[in-house]
Amino acid sequence: MRHSSLTVISSVLTVSASFVAASNASASIIFFDDAGAYTETVAAYDLSSYTQTFESYSGAAASFSGGAGNYAWTATSPNGVFGQSNIIRTLAASDTLTFNFASNNVYSVGGLFHYVNETGGFQSGVMKIRLSNGDEFVRTVDAATTFTGFLSEDFSISSLQLSRLSTVTGSTFAAAETMTIGYVPAPGAAALVALAGMISSRRRRN
Repeated sequence: MRHSSLTVISSVLTVSASFVAASNASASIIFFDDAGAYTETVAAYDLSSYTQTFESYSGAAASFSGGAGNYAWTATSPNGVFGQSNIIRTLAASDTLTFNFASNNVYSVGGLFHYVNETGGFQSGVMKIRLSNGDEFVRTVDAATTFTGFLSEDFSISSLQLSRLSTVTGSTFAAAETMTIGYVPAPGAAALVALAGMISSRRRRN
């Protein structure tokens, strides 16, 4: 089973036509537009996984938080966040939705990231996604089931930002419907050493 998982890794390290780097992307970032490939690859890298849904979040707030310990997250936006219809979104249409991960043990993030209207209904469009190391990616989101995921091979992901491009007009809000976090269940520096060892071992075997 482990061998087949590693085969999946070698076959998914491609960027789809609807998902392109907006700046010089790190070679250590693996991109996904398929939820199944993301889930299998996270497991192959020996990361633990936590999936967050947002049906329990409702109304306006300065921020929302969830998860615990190594997979704890906080969602913020300059003018506040809003929960409705099983999603969380920005309160203001032009704002960026930011997820922060404070544990320093998060190495992958994926989910259903898209736009919604004022009532929480799906809206298609082109979205910019920025990771904490400064890499920016632009992708087309043409369905509520469009999946976007990232896995970092050498740095922990401390934030992920969903931004509305200027080409998206009207009352359209950056939103998240689900989010799956891959993390090393070990504290701080030990997590970095452990993950580096896993990656080095796999590269030697390949």
